[in-house]
Amino acid sequence: MNDHAYLEGEGNRSLEYWRKVHKDFFEKEYYQAGKVFTDRIPCICETFKVVYK
Repeated sequence: MNDHAYLEGEGNRSLEYWRKVHKDFFEKEYYQAGKVFTDRIPCICETFKVVYK
């Protein structure tokens, strides 16, 4: 997860920053869907490689 937070390049690229920003986002999204977000919900992170320009 640390690697993903760094590669996303937001804020200071730390996991702590990533968690704070994304927690706010996910809490709002879950609330709108009538659900409650917790830090126990799995999160899938992907990276992509440009293979053609």
